Amino acid sequence: MDNLIKKINKLEEWTAGITLLGLAILTFFETMLRYTVSYSFSWFQELANYMIIFTTYLCASIGVKYGTHFSMEALTEYMPDRISHALKTLAYLISGLAVLLFIYYGIMHIQSVIKFGVKSPAMQMPMYIPYISIPLFSLTMSFRFFALSWKHFRRFLRNEPYEKVRKKEAR
Repeated sequence: MDNLIKKINKLEEWTAGITLLGLAILTFFETMLRYTVSYSFSWFQELANYMIIFTTYLCASIGVKYGTHFSMEALTEYMPDRISHALKTLAYLISGLAVLLFIYYGIMHIQSVIKFGVKSPAMQMPMYIPYISIPLFSLTMSFRFFALSWKHFRRFLRNEPYEKVRKKEAR
């Protein structure tokens, strides 16, 4: 199971890297064409927008995995270990529940786009395709928040020490 999770994580990170690289190359060529020959393809900007949506939600999910989202650590740093774990449990639980709203409303939006048959103006692509990444990566994001909440809850029950962010004072 761990091997499968490692492969999925690697695929996720490579996909994010390749998508960001593709976005940079696409934007560079669009800018170069616009300023050198005064011409731009109408679908360049549209594709770039869809790539940004995809990358934003994918990288937000990866950010939960690495703990790179902003957080307020003042309370957890100075509270006893059990209270720190309880606060982290609650914070991650609330975050996971909030992301579940992204999933719900993302699915509702996709259903309405499918119902009305909306297509993108330049590429004539069904609009539900670029928006699939919102509920998909929100699902992985909420799973990771709930896993972190569960981890801190177990540590709370076992009365394990809380890993402080601040460094110990030099002696």
